Amino acid sequence: MTFRSKKDRDDTGVDAICSYRDEPSGPKFSRETIYCELSNMTNGITELGHYSLNSQSLYVNDYNEPHSLSAGKSTPTQSPGPKPEQFTLNFTITNLRFTTDLGTPSSARFNSTKKIMQHYIQPLLQKSSIGPRFTGCKVIGFRSVRNGDNTGVDAICNYGNGSQVPKFDQAEVYQELRSMTNGITQLGIYDLDNKSLYINGYNEPLERSSLSITTAPSPTSRHFTLNFTLTNLRYTADLETPSSRKFISTVKIINHYIDPLFKSSSISSAYTGCKVMRFRSGRDRDNTGVDAVCSYKTNDSLATFDREKVHQELSTMTNGVTKLGHYSLERNSLYVNGFPLTDTANTRKPVVTEAPAKLGYRLSFRIVNENLTNPDPQSPEYKAAVESIGNKMNQLYRQSNLRDQFLNCSITGLRRGSIVVDCNCFFQPEPSINRAVVERTFQDGTSNATGLWLGSSYQLQGFAVDGLELAIEAATHKTPLKSGKENFRLNFRISNLPYSPELQDSGSPMYREHKEKIEKGLDVFRTSSLKDYFAGCTVESFGPVRGKAYTSVTSTCKFTLDPFLRILQKQEVYEELKRLTHGFTKLGPSYELEEQSLVVEGYSPVETDEQESGRSELQFWAIILICVFTLIGFILLLLLCFLIIFCLRRKSHLYQVQQGMYGVYFPHLNTRKVH
Repeated sequence: MTFRSKKDRDDTGVDAICSYRDEPSGPKFSRETIYCELSNMTNGITELGHYSLNSQSLYVNDYNEPHSLSAGKSTPTQSPGPKPEQFTLNFTITNLRFTTDLGTPSSARFNSTKKIMQHYIQPLLQKSSIGPRFTGCKVIGFRSVRNGDNTGVDAICNYGNGSQVPKFDQAEVYQELRSMTNGITQLGIYDLDNKSLYINGYNEPLERSSLSITTAPSPTSRHFTLNFTLTNLRYTADLETPSSRKFISTVKIINHYIDPLFKSSSISSAYTGCKVMRFRSGRDRDNTGVDAVCSYKTNDSLATFDREKVHQELSTMTNGVTKLGHYSLERNSLYVNGFPLTDTANTRKPVVTEAPAKLGYRLSFRIVNENLTNPDPQSPEYKAAVESIGNKMNQLYRQSNLRDQFLNCSITGLRRGSIVVDCNCFFQPEPSINRAVVERTFQDGTSNATGLWLGSSYQLQGFAVDGLELAIEAATHKTPLKSGKENFRLNFRISNLPYSPELQDSGSPMYREHKEKIEKGLDVFRTSSLKDYFAGCTVESFGPVRGKAYTSVTSTCKFTLDPFLRILQKQEVYEELKRLTHGFTKLGPSYELEEQSLVVEGYSPVETDEQESGRSELQFWAIILICVFTLIGFILLLLLCFLIIFCLRRKSHLYQVQQGMYGVYFPHLNTRKVH
């Protein structure tokens, strides 16, 4: 269901919900037995496939043997005496901001906050109906909620030491705690999210009679899961909050589109409804995943539920898993009770192509030690990067154990940030080739002691492998609807960060430190009027400032908009960031900004140095042109004067002198010389 940060993001925690059939003829579920079996099959909880496990981290229905309070228990199936029962307690505090040290169990803040929580929780449970049998609670972790604005609390509580322990009524305890916390709003000095209380997974606002987890369904009631991904719905923080307006409205829209499909399917007579349980973030938050639980009743017309048949029907009714109402779907994202089309693409429906059949997989990953400055596919830089990365991808699989089945890899797109690569790789269809094998081969071929490297040139960060439905998809693929994503490039200068060449080395500690701090500082948008649309900022590069010791920063900030709302303007982003940074003078606690250096997508109402230099450059050329034309004009004027003088001299013998009154012609104008 979720991944969470552990040990300052060095490790990743995994939370999953598993299902099983509770039948009278079947064995009774024993979490201790399952824990022991999983421990043996993972080499003492150390290895899961190519992943390494924390040997103390396995919990099965909140049971963890190293932390079990059962004294003297030698094996999960042998118990010398009665053991205490356990239940989970979860809630969210709205006036406690989550910090890294709260996620670190060994930190001073974790331990002090843990003691405060237990100080508040235990008296409430001692006053409840389980008070006589309550033995204590242990806070096992804190987690980030709503991008760190709130803090979630997870605890395990124990009750009952006698030989006969009454059945634990989670609904009753929920109601008692609700009353003692003023409607789940107050716990001592802390404010609570009134929708966040869970007792052993029970949360009253989310309970529905058809999907209640506190009352067993009727013998004929059955449930199945439905999962898919929307490509034109941008994931936002309020989609993870069941009480938010956007969550509720989106759930209604999804149900409005889903219900008619099932009512037109083979299970229409037994279908009773679907409930969207949660939304999840897709790639870079551009997409939104949907997880739902649907119900049906077994009857004479529906003796067994055929998930493959239902999947095929839904695929047909959504135009090959591409359209759900006004939403666009990711083609290979549909799962019905865990069944994906790609599992049986070669056995259940023929692949009709003119070329030989082949299996295709889409790989995506990020190169963090290189920058793509020109995203134009026709630019020399883009073409060189495509050729280089493509060669290394082909070399990786040609040197792997899949070389006999491998056909080719082709780069389908490069995106900024630093370089996000989309690549399609094709293989000959064989039973041994599937998505997991392709993914594991890529992992093995890029892993070394220092991280993930493609060849010796490109350092990678994260990767994903998805199946392509057909080998000819690239030729027939339709362009998806435009998402609501808006990217804005920001340029600004930090006056108290002296420039160093080390800032251009993406692998240096200085680069990583300032990149992380600046991106955290730009998270100030989360407190702005644009917080519902803000997805995050990424620092792309650092650079020097001509004539100054400052450092210039280039960053891209992403915002997500509802497709039916107006487009965000760069002027709005500029004014909002200026307001949030005190007139663009301070970014976070560390950085002082050059006030007039901010440029958003080329927009700045003040004249920046770049604009001034551009204007000076134009004036310089204008001056040169003026000088050239002035010189040419002066030369032409001299030539004109020379021609006039030359012509006058040639006609001088034709001039008549002044004539006297007696008819005598004088050779000179001066008459005194005659007398």
